[in-house]
Amino acid sequence: MGFKSEMIKARDEFIALVKAELLGPGSEVSVPDAEHELITTVPEKRYSIGILFPKENKMQADGNDVDRAVPEDEKKDAEEAEMVAFDDSDYVGKDMTVKEKDKKAADEDDDDSDSEDNLDEEVSLAAQNMPSSFGITFLVRGNTDRVRISLKYATYRDAHMEDCRIPFTPANAEEWTVPEEFDGYVRYDKEEKTLRLINGINRKTVRQLKERDLLDTDEDQLIDNLYKLADQLQSGYVREPRKLNNYEIVFGDGDYANETCIANHDLVEITALRRKMENGTTALTIMAVNAKTGRPQSSNCIFQPELRVNSEDNAFSFEKYSGVLNFDLLDEEEQSLELQYRNKHVYGTGLGTAVNWKIDENGKGFIRNDFFPEFEVPSMDFALPGDCGVSDLTLSMKYLSDLNDTEKNVKIRNLESLVNAYSAWIDDLVARSHALESRFAKAADRNLKGCREACERMRNGIRILEKDDMAWDAFQLANRAMFMQRVQLAIQREYPASYPDKKDLSKALNDIDYGTADETFSKDRYAWRPFQLAFMLLDVASVTDDDSADRSLVDLIWFPTGGGKTEAYLGLTAMTIFYRRFRHPAQGGGTTVIMRYTLRLLAAQQFTRASTLICACEFIRKDCESKKSRYRRYALGTTPITIGLWIGGEHTPNTDDGAKKNLEKLHKATSYNLEYAKDTYNKFQVLKCPWCGTRMTPERDRDKKIRGAFGYKMHGGNHFALYCTRQACPFGNGLPVQVVDEELYNEPPTLLFGTVDKFAMLPWENRIGNFFAFNSENRAPELIIQDELHLISGPLGTMVGLYESAVDALCCRKGNVTKIVASTATIRRAVEQCAALYDRDVSQFPHPALDAEDSFFAREKKIDYEKENFGRKYVGLMPSGKTKAMMEIRSMAAMLQKAKDMDVSDEVKDKLWTLTAYYNSLKDLGKAATMVDDDVKDFMKRMCYRLKSNAEVRKIGTADELTSRVSTTQLNQTLDKLEKNKYSTENMIKHLPPYPCNVLLATNMISVGIDVARLNVMLLVGQPKLTSEYIQASSRVGREFPGVAFTMYDGGKSRDRSHYEQFRPYHESFYRHVEPTGATPFSAPARKRALHAVLIAYIRLSVGELSGENDAIKFRRENCKKAIEDIGGYMIKRCIDVNRRINPYMEDDSADLKREMEDILEKWDDLATDAEKIFCYGRKFMVNNPDAPGERLMKVFGTFRADPAFETMTSMRNVDVMVPGSIIEWKEDEENGGQEY
Repeated sequence: MGFKSEMIKARDEFIALVKAELLGPGSEVSVPDAEHELITTVPEKRYSIGILFPKENKMQADGNDVDRAVPEDEKKDAEEAEMVAFDDSDYVGKDMTVKEKDKKAADEDDDDSDSEDNLDEEVSLAAQNMPSSFGITFLVRGNTDRVRISLKYATYRDAHMEDCRIPFTPANAEEWTVPEEFDGYVRYDKEEKTLRLINGINRKTVRQLKERDLLDTDEDQLIDNLYKLADQLQSGYVREPRKLNNYEIVFGDGDYANETCIANHDLVEITALRRKMENGTTALTIMAVNAKTGRPQSSNCIFQPELRVNSEDNAFSFEKYSGVLNFDLLDEEEQSLELQYRNKHVYGTGLGTAVNWKIDENGKGFIRNDFFPEFEVPSMDFALPGDCGVSDLTLSMKYLSDLNDTEKNVKIRNLESLVNAYSAWIDDLVARSHALESRFAKAADRNLKGCREACERMRNGIRILEKDDMAWDAFQLANRAMFMQRVQLAIQREYPASYPDKKDLSKALNDIDYGTADETFSKDRYAWRPFQLAFMLLDVASVTDDDSADRSLVDLIWFPTGGGKTEAYLGLTAMTIFYRRFRHPAQGGGTTVIMRYTLRLLAAQQFTRASTLICACEFIRKDCESKKSRYRRYALGTTPITIGLWIGGEHTPNTDDGAKKNLEKLHKATSYNLEYAKDTYNKFQVLKCPWCGTRMTPERDRDKKIRGAFGYKMHGGNHFALYCTRQACPFGNGLPVQVVDEELYNEPPTLLFGTVDKFAMLPWENRIGNFFAFNSENRAPELIIQDELHLISGPLGTMVGLYESAVDALCCRKGNVTKIVASTATIRRAVEQCAALYDRDVSQFPHPALDAEDSFFAREKKIDYEKENFGRKYVGLMPSGKTKAMMEIRSMAAMLQKAKDMDVSDEVKDKLWTLTAYYNSLKDLGKAATMVDDDVKDFMKRMCYRLKSNAEVRKIGTADELTSRVSTTQLNQTLDKLEKNKYSTENMIKHLPPYPCNVLLATNMISVGIDVARLNVMLLVGQPKLTSEYIQASSRVGREFPGVAFTMYDGGKSRDRSHYEQFRPYHESFYRHVEPTGATPFSAPARKRALHAVLIAYIRLSVGELSGENDAIKFRRENCKKAIEDIGGYMIKRCIDVNRRINPYMEDDSADLKREMEDILEKWDDLATDAEKIFCYGRKFMVNNPDAPGERLMKVFGTFRADPAFETMTSMRNVDVMVPGSIIEWKEDEENGGQEY
């Protein structure tokens, strides 16, 4: 059995254990089996889901009301067995008057034709936090006058003496007998291997026996087992399975049936409704209801119910449900989705429960409810079919690079084979499309036309590579750089977290020959995924031809999570850098590519990967410049190829002075305060060499001695620089990496890496113009990459869209059109969003075709465990009679403890060890941190007592966090811990650190960019607000190994309940359910917030004499006519174009825009004219306000000082309107007996 097969088995066992704990049965060791279990807690308290309570009970709304049951090991001693008193703190009973009872009885006997009103009450009972009913709704075709159903469920009764027994296997089982002092209470059943209770006993008696010290040793834990038997007698409940097979519901002439008196099943009522549909089908709703009323107790609750309807028992077949009433009313994107998901059928929906089915194409099979729904979303296969004619060489990075001497025309033919295979696949789809339903014809034609256009662009790219030697050399060098990057990452995996004094890594670096490196480090394939190489070919024209129409397109990489989008645009980045240096040697310096991200964690993660690539590019350049070049020479210039991180002063230093002060603090750190110093002062982000992986920060070893050194220095005393602390590394004298803003402005990096927030500084900082080559002969950036485009939506998207106007206008000033590439795995309305953000057409790649599960470059794998083809499992949890907090505690406790209890290898256990708990807000996460330290640990103790002993309780320590409220250093340390600290039974027993992470608390910060193979278990607390967030967050687990994501729904939220009831249909096609995103950059509120910032930024950076901080005073409209006309005309045109692209019928705002721009410029002119001595842009007054009004053009957003400056954002997140207010405090005037304030 392979390791992944072990993991599949372990994951499914883990899910079953959690199910037994939360839904039951099986939460306690029972004889003879779990179906007839004996539990020692009130069952409605023991189990958390799948319970039907008596009618007319309501749970208190207080979400913080945690049900603290009495721990089993702390039960109150009693002389006689006592029943555990029912804790009714969560419940509110409702007393019924005689009239109400009579009315209810009359309602039950009512056969009124308006029967839907009668069903409404039963449905509402299913939507309560203490549900009394559940049901399923489905469509059928055939005779429904008589409907046969099956229902199985369980009830619990009090345990009797003869029920009390426990599995018991003494060391010498054949000869062992009960000690004389105990044989009056228990006997040992050798055949059943159980210890049976034969006389009454309680915990006090057991304790007295223990205190008499009657046993020499208790190796067999007889005393512990006596305690458990005492608990079974004192507070035990026995499960009694119940079955109602082939029960017949008779509709007769009506459409409503209410079965209230079912023989031998007095707890159950069955309610059914049918409705004839226009297309000849019938909608059936069948509800199971708890017939009892009163306060909940074990005898009047229904547990683990399952309602099933089988076509074999009935005279009908099941019909699939379609939610589309009129296909022609759908827009083009919606029609395309209907086409792609036409084979994903929905056969029913739940009411207070999820629903599952197994139905063939003829409508034969069964449908049932499911309180613990599971669905396995298949993983994607990113390889090509073996018979498509594309060889492995075609995808080899080394083969396509100049490290391989194969003739160019042979390599070109290999590239053509990839395009030919794609073309043949499209031809096949065209032939298949003729068999589609006629309503899908137009959508199919549109999709296949898009595929054809992408195919032709790829062919054109190959033609350019064939004819243009510079393009071919750039393509080959990009492949070499990507190959070298992968080799270096393989080296880092081979020598993880290495200290600079480790000689084995130094030897590997000295001996490396990239011509044979793939043989030396052979664990990596060093190959492109087909779509990555295809994307590079698609965009060859975009990066080599300024006049190409493709240059103005937004190319959107739309590919599933984990598919390799990052590597696709990194390859294009390398090719762009090299080609620019070949084609424009005199203008090729400065910033070539800008990569933008929305989240700090995502930027930090991807920055490390991009840095390794840039190191490879610089290695190539330096080798070309060397007198003894080891590889082919090229004219790449003398300017270093560099990367810079531009993310904000909170996370990286803004100035060299700030960096110097932080560095001095770090160098003064001792062994005692090293960790504190690093957490407080290390804002340099880079913790290890991106090339060789050597640590760039010192650590304390086990002897508490400092090992290693900081890889940061002040070059020449005034300029911050990073270097590898290993002298054998090619970058031991300096890394081509920079993180200090001041250095970035002075020496613009080749690849500028930042968050979108930072671009809010455009009007505040004139040196940003250096990134756009304003003070040099260099060209403007060639390429802008926006990762995770779906996050640039709503208020953030609106602000980004408006500032994007300034970015685009600044890029255009140099004459070259900047190519834009975006990527995402989850987006809707991409055309409209790209229009709003970039005022450009968009081309999606890979283009959708006929089936969502096949885009040629990615195909849905068929789940086949024998072939180790697995997916990510999703499990739905809806609490019954438990508050949200209680359900969260129980779920976390079960998942943490069950992972420890499993009898699997350390390697398997490691993959299930870390529980990632995902929250929709920091508020909820903050509560969880307290729960982990208290309630979760408490419930784990109770669980262990039931099943084993207290010694088996898992030690979980304090939870780790990946949220915005922890420092960047802590984030990096947590990521490092997740990746490197693995579970070891030996280390746990011997208490040897480092320990693996137990609980990881996270918000949407981890939704993108985190790729840790150890993360395979997640609990999502509440359904995330957006499907895109749900997909992105849950895809952090199970990326390499079989994983599971539990979604704990909030029963008090109708949206969560709807997702639970539609669990299977939703997960079967959840990319289809991604909500549309949008942005309105030219809306009136957006213009009011940031239009002035766009104008100020453009004019300040375009007009040289206005660029300085104190030059705002020099502005006069008559002196800046050219810049004003340029930006004014540009903004008006962009506004008209954006509105036309989004909605041709949208009201034209261009007149208002023009007037507002005139007002802004007039105000600037007036302020500058009226200023006496000081009038600056406002950067110097960001912290301290000026002495008098009228001394600055801009003030920080949210500043309410009475001066006329423009309120201007310093972050794209400043989107909420702030309202000043005053507090009036009323006090009693005791002397006068009145009130005052």
